[in-house]
Amino acid sequence: MKEALAPMFMENPGSTGSNAAIVAVEQARDLLLAALGGVSFGLLGDEESLTMLLALESVGRVVDGARVLSTTDVLRRSEYFDASAAKNAAAQAAAVQTAAVQTAAVQTVAAEVAGAESGRTESGSTESVIPEGATPSAAALAAPTLARRLGCRSGVDLVCTLGRLSRAEVRQRAALGEKAGERMLLGRPLTPTYPVLGEALQGGAVGVEQARVIVKVLDGLRSSVLIEDLDRVERSLVASGSGAITPETEGLPGAGIAFAPELLRQQGIQWQARLAPDGTAPGETPAERRSWLTFGNLSNGGYSLNGWFTTLDRAIIGNVFDAYLSAAAANPVPGASTPGTTPAPASTTPVSGTSGTAPRATVEFRETEPTNAEQAASDEVDEQNDVYANDNQEAAAPLTTQQVDELICAGGYQPILFGHTGKILNLGTTSRFFTASQRRALAARDGGCVIPGCTVPPHYTQAHHVIPWHKGGPTDIGNAALLCNAGHASIDTSGWDIDMRDGRPWIRGPLLYDPTQTWRPASHNRAATPTEQPNWEK
Repeated sequence: MKEALAPMFMENPGSTGSNAAIVAVEQARDLLLAALGGVSFGLLGDEESLTMLLALESVGRVVDGARVLSTTDVLRRSEYFDASAAKNAAAQAAAVQTAAVQTAAVQTVAAEVAGAESGRTESGSTESVIPEGATPSAAALAAPTLARRLGCRSGVDLVCTLGRLSRAEVRQRAALGEKAGERMLLGRPLTPTYPVLGEALQGGAVGVEQARVIVKVLDGLRSSVLIEDLDRVERSLVASGSGAITPETEGLPGAGIAFAPELLRQQGIQWQARLAPDGTAPGETPAERRSWLTFGNLSNGGYSLNGWFTTLDRAIIGNVFDAYLSAAAANPVPGASTPGTTPAPASTTPVSGTSGTAPRATVEFRETEPTNAEQAASDEVDEQNDVYANDNQEAAAPLTTQQVDELICAGGYQPILFGHTGKILNLGTTSRFFTASQRRALAARDGGCVIPGCTVPPHYTQAHHVIPWHKGGPTDIGNAALLCNAGHASIDTSGWDIDMRDGRPWIRGPLLYDPTQTWRPASHNRAATPTEQPNWEK
């Protein structure tokens, strides 16, 4: 295929064979195809599968970075002029000029021998042979662009045709290459706009998606911060994306662990809040309270939502939605009833399946010796509650022992002793249960799940006993850390280690994420992040 397509775009296809870089890339492609030709991914072991993923992503980052730079170079050649065509045109013009000079010299010698008139000069003959303005520089300026020479309207069309890419992908590569790639001015290379990012992208230290996030963050800060601060942000984000420990990231939570694009975006928001606390720069449109929310059309028994919220409105609306969506088939507001209805007394609580909000089982204290009417009403309530309880038991899902241990670790348990006939003989007190005040303290200290890279907020986390309760670990904030559901369920098998030091959790990641096995303070709280000391002499 390569030999068949080359003559269509190259005047001399064999001329590129002497470029060592191109030959090495072609050889690497053949080696990669040979290595992956007999691989069956489904037959790999767990460790082999993860190792293969890491190896392919490492190679892919190098290739993706080179693809961005190569695409940008072709687009630049298609936009200004074709260097190879200009060189050929200049060579042809030089050859024409040399031939004209030689012809003029021969004519001058012949004229002298023949005794011709001395007024016929060499310059005159030269002017009659060489077209006016036919110099190498003029030929270079008159050369067609690379895309035009190959019959394409633009460089985007050329790259789309050769690379089998969409126009959107080519434009995204071009936007990234303009900031992280090498720039050219009058044929001479210039330093990239973001040189640290460009070096990391070309070396495969960061991926294309990470680089796009970093460029977006830097472009947003470029007009409102000093160049020294912008350079510091660039080095910090590149280090966070590659997992390197630099002076900008040393001592910060998660230093040394490569972050995904979403986490780099969150870091960019934190940098913007720190370096540009006043908000938008002069001349920019401020983010006013212009939140909006619309409902879509009815589809599959429900309505879709579409909207836009400011940061403050997002926090308010998020809490409201969380409160309502977290309740399963029951009104989440205590004491509230379905709109347009009157709360029913205990004796007339509706049975499950009737109209209105699905009720919860109620508990009512009565006298030791009720009257006949009260006894009848009580029997009716008990019967209705039994029906509702049976419905719930049929719909309830069974729990595994691991899920039970997880729930006991986070929410505690209450022992109940049953007799042979099912009668409750003893109801113990709750044990291993973190109080609401303790959870508020943990939320203020940890700010969410303490696993580096996890963004689960405090109200979606569980309080975990660092030293297990059955091994003597107390139920207090000095032995607790907030973990998300996934992190809490796999804390014994995922390889993450937690250690409490001075009342604060420290985290050590598994070898897969942190080959250095370094203990680091785990906290999302801004107060726990080291900041620079103020310089009062400014």
